Amino acid sequence: MIKNKTLLSQGYIAVQFPLETQVKTFVLEKRWKELDQYFLEISKPGGQLREFLNEFLDYEKLEHIIAIRTAPLDEEGIWHDDGSRFLGFSLSLNLYPETISGGNLFFKKKEEKDSVVFPPQSFGTIILFLSGLFGYEHMVSAVTSGERIVIAGWCSSD
Repeated sequence: MIKNKTLLSQGYIAVQFPLETQVKTFVLEKRWKELDQYFLEISKPGGQLREFLNEFLDYEKLEHIIAIRTAPLDEEGIWHDDGSRFLGFSLSLNLYPETISGGNLFFKKKEEKDSVVFPPQSFGTIILFLSGLFGYEHMVSAVTSGERIVIAGWCSSD
């Protein structure tokens, strides 16, 4: 199921995912419907995102949402494991991550207290992480200033 040795051994991996220039335009102009449609297209069989994820694991179902977290209205997340999904991912669409405070992604083994912390990433960085099926959980802290924009997604079987 998991093809990547680093992902399997440490539970997460952060790599670059090549995004087209139009994605920046969608984000800058807050054209969320077009952005969502773009990700629906590249998530289909043969699509760029689906093929990219196929390099890391075998899966059948790919889901995503546009997750926008904005201060001061954002709330602290809770630890969760994404249930029966194999893998979660956070694909950064942040054009200026240095302007964001908070919005950190925390990742850890369920029984451990210490976690790996990923501050808001630069545009095109994708963090892949294993789910509760592998004994992991994650959460996102509240954004205290700025706006954090990611494509959050999940891979699972049907």
